[in-house]
Parts: sequence; structure tokens; C-alpha cells
Amino acid sequence: MKRSELVYSYFERLLSADNQRDELEIIRAELDGLVFTESNKPIDKATKVKILEELEDLLKSTPSLEDLSESASYPKSESTASDNSDVLAVIKAMKAKAKQ
Repeated sequence: MKRSELVYSYFERLLSADNQRDELEIIRAELDGLVFTESNKPIDKATKVKILEELEDLLKSTPSLEDLSESASYPKSESTASDNSDVLAVIKAMKAKAKQ
């Protein structure tokens, strides 16, 4: 899977998740287990950071998760933030950890 496809799949999962923080934790664990296709070696820190930056950019350009939930045909989740700031804060922390 291309990086852009992976980022978009993470994005879609966050949009449909009942609990975005829990979903981010699952995504973090998946990132830690990713390997390059050709070498079968774990992805490097720079690649993890790039994936997280692309996800962050995608979220920043999207209406709030709560607004999207309200426009959908299913009930709004009580745990949804009023904007994307909670999710973006977690992604920022994930990026910082990936850089270490």
C-alpha cells in the first residue's frame, strides 16, 4: 500500500471511530509494526513522522469530527470533541515520540 493510501485509510478510520483516541492508539501500534515492502525492515522514524504529518494535514483541512458526526445518519458520539484539536494534540505527541 502506498503511503498516501495508508494515510487516507487512517483518516477514514478516525472519521468513523466511536472513540478517536482509542483509534489513534491502535494506529500508533500499527505504525510501530510497519515494515518496508521490499526490504521487510521496520519503517524508519522519518517515515513514521511523514505519515503522521500527512494525517495531521488531512485532519486540519477537514471540518471538525463532531460536525461530520452530526451530518451523518447515526447518532453523535458523546466522546467526540467540538473540533479536531484533541485528535491533533495526540498526533502531535505521536510525532514527537516517533522523532526520538
